[in-house]
Amino acid sequence: MNVICQFMLGQQLDHKNRSIEQIWALDDFWLQYDREYLQWLFPIDTSNKLQSHTPLVCQSTRDYFFTCKALREAQRRSLNMMLNFYDMQLIDGVVLPQTNFSVNEHSWLKYDDYSHQCITQMIRSLALLGQKELSQAFQKGMIDAAVQYGEVGQESLTHWRNAHLL
Repeated sequence: MNVICQFMLGQQLDHKNRSIEQIWALDDFWLQYDREYLQWLFPIDTSNKLQSHTPLVCQSTRDYFFTCKALREAQRRSLNMMLNFYDMQLIDGVVLPQTNFSVNEHSWLKYDDYSHQCITQMIRSLALLGQKELSQAFQKGMIDAAVQYGEVGQESLTHWRNAHLL
């Protein structure tokens, strides 16, 4: 079993010696401040030049996710954590703003924000790892909220629209 799967199952630490449980316990300040955890919770198949520690999804990773419910559930828990961070929620397969959603509190709704890359990565990771319906629900919910409430640029919206295409 590879390092991504071991990490997701709580059997491996990330490059900062944190378990997945420790990352799930981070508060909003740390989720905003230290984004390196995203490469572990939502790994993809392409490398990031700035982060050489990034684990990459390969075919064996995808195969493990397709066959192991615990891996998919761990990533679903990570998605729920991030939805809460963005003041979004998943209800009956649809991603919507929470009742306390406040436009002014979220930089991801601005024209150019680092969160846009994170959202793209999350959409792609979910699709790569066998959770295409979740990927599409997250994608649609974030695009809808960005269009309705935000100033997100067309370039970011295009990346979000194309992220789940494999």
